[in-house]
Amino acid sequence: MPSYPASRAVMKAAHAAGRFLCGCFDTLCRFAYVVGIQSIRVSRRVFRRLFIFTRPVGYFLRHLYVVTIGVRLYKIADGITSFRAGAQNIAKRVKRAGKKSFFEACSVFFSSLSKSASAHRGGLAAVLRAAVPAACILILVSSVFYWKGKNFNLMLSNQGKPIGTIATEKVYEEATELVNQRMVHSASQKDAAVKFLPTFRLTTDDAVLKTSGTICNLLIQQSNGIIEEASGLYMDGDLLGTVKSSADLRYMLQNRLNAAKGDDKDTTARYLKNIEVISGLYPTSTLITTDAMQALINGTSNSGTTYTVQTGDTLVSIAAANNMSVDTLRKLNHDLGDSIQPGDLLQIQMAVPTLEVELIKTVTYENVIPFTTVTQTDDSQYSDYTKVLQNGSDGKESCTDKVHTVNGVETSRENISKTVLVPSVDRIVLTGTKKRPTNEKGVASGKFMWPAPSLHMITSPFAWRWGSFHKGIDISGSGAYGSTIVAADGGTVSLSGWNDGYGKCVIINHGNGKSTLYGHCSALLVSAGQAVSKGQPIARVGNTGDSTGSHLHFEVIVGGRNVNPQSYLP
Repeated sequence: MPSYPASRAVMKAAHAAGRFLCGCFDTLCRFAYVVGIQSIRVSRRVFRRLFIFTRPVGYFLRHLYVVTIGVRLYKIADGITSFRAGAQNIAKRVKRAGKKSFFEACSVFFSSLSKSASAHRGGLAAVLRAAVPAACILILVSSVFYWKGKNFNLMLSNQGKPIGTIATEKVYEEATELVNQRMVHSASQKDAAVKFLPTFRLTTDDAVLKTSGTICNLLIQQSNGIIEEASGLYMDGDLLGTVKSSADLRYMLQNRLNAAKGDDKDTTARYLKNIEVISGLYPTSTLITTDAMQALINGTSNSGTTYTVQTGDTLVSIAAANNMSVDTLRKLNHDLGDSIQPGDLLQIQMAVPTLEVELIKTVTYENVIPFTTVTQTDDSQYSDYTKVLQNGSDGKESCTDKVHTVNGVETSRENISKTVLVPSVDRIVLTGTKKRPTNEKGVASGKFMWPAPSLHMITSPFAWRWGSFHKGIDISGSGAYGSTIVAADGGTVSLSGWNDGYGKCVIINHGNGKSTLYGHCSALLVSAGQAVSKGQPIARVGNTGDSTGSHLHFEVIVGGRNVNPQSYLP
C-alpha cells in the first residue's frame, strides 16, 4: 500500500493535468467561435456589396423586359381578357335572341361579332403579331423534320424514257464506263455508237435502287438493237473477245489448263494473269466464232527468234547479248551442250502464249549435307601440331520444294520441308596452341637456318648429275675444311658416325616428319640420341666418303622423301 503523502502527490498531479486539458479545450472552443463569427460577418459584407454592385444591372434588365416583351405580353393578356368578356356578352345576346327565332339569333351573332372585332382590334392585332411568327416557326421545324426522314434519290431517264431509280449520279457515270468498256471493239463504227441523253429528277420514291451493272444493261437496250446477249473474255480488265455461249468459253479455258498440266495429277495449273468471263450485253460486232475463240486462247502473242552462231561465240556471250541466262538459253534449245559451232541456229526467244499458264508442282529430291570441320585445341602441343581425331562424312536429306514454272521456265522455288535421312559426321581436328621456343634443345622452330655459317657457295645443286640424281646441295668455299657445321633446326640426333658414301655423317630428326643430313664431315661434335638446339655446332666440314673436295653435303628429308633444300633455307 502506498503511503499517504505519496497518494496525495499523485492526486495533485492528476488534478493539475485535468485543469490543463480543460484549459486547452476551452481555448480551442473560443478559437472556433471567433473564426465562425468572423466568417459570417465577412460573407454578409461580401454579399451586401455584391448586391449593391449588381443592383443597377438588375434595374436595367427589368426595364428592358418591361419596354420590350412585358408591354407586348400585357397587351396580349389584356386583349385576351377583353375578348373573353366580349365573347361572353355575345353568347348572352345570342341566347336571348335564340328564344325568339333562329334567324334573329344569327343576325345578332354576326352583328355582335363585327362590333366586338372592331372594338377589340388592338388586342387581336397584338395576339396575331405574336401568334403568326410562332406558327411560322412551328411549320418550318415540322417541315424540316418531315423531309429529314425522307430518302432522296434520282429518277434516271435516257432519251425521254425512264430507266430506274439510282442513289447518286456516280452510279450513272460507272454505268457509262461499263458501256464504253463493252463497246471497245466498235468505238470506231458509227452504227454501233450508243448515244446517251440522261435526265435526272429528284424523287422520294422508296423503290429498289438499281446498280451500275443493271443501268449499263438498260442503257445498251436503248441502243437501237446493235447489241446481243453474250459472254466476254477479259484478261487483266481488257476485253479479248466475246462468244454467245458462256459454257463453251469456260470449257475452252479449262481445256487449256488441262493441256498445260498434262497427265501429272500432282501439278496445279492456273492462269498467270487475271482471266474473267463476264456475261452481259455486248455489241454485235465483238462476237467471234467458237473456233476463233479457241485459236485465241491457244495462240501466241509473238513468234520465236533464231540466231546464227558466229565464230568466237559462246553460250555466255550469246545469253548476255540477249539479256537472258545460260540456263534459259539451254532450255529454249532442248538442253544443248557446251559445244556450239559456227552456223548453228539457236532459239533465243520463246513464243509467248496469249494466255500464259503457271504450273505449280511439288518436287521431292535428295540433297547432300556437307560435313563441317570442328577444331579442338590442345595447350600441351605446339602451334604447328595437327591431328585428325575423327574423319568427316557427308549426310543426306530429303527435300520437298514447290516449284513455279511459266512456259517451261522455272520462275520461283519454295522449300516446304526437309527430312534428314543420314546425318553428317563432323571432321574433328586437334591443333596445338603452345608457342614453340626459338632455341631450345631438342625442339624444332619450324624454320631452317643456313647450316654452314662461314660458307655461302653452292657448288652442286639439287639436280641430276653424272647419271644419277643429287639428293642434296653441296656447300663450300675458301677455307672450307674444318669450318663449323651447325644444326639447321632443333631436334634429336638420330645418327652420328660413318654412313657409307656420306663418310662421317650426322642426321637430325626435327619432328613432324622432317629430318636433315650433314655428310662428308671431318669431325663429329655430337652423338646419337643427343638433343641439339637450332644453330648448335654439330660437326666440321671435311672430305670423307665419296668426296672429291672439302664441302658439306646437306639434305632435307620430308615424309621420307628428299626435297630441294633451297626451298627451306633462307
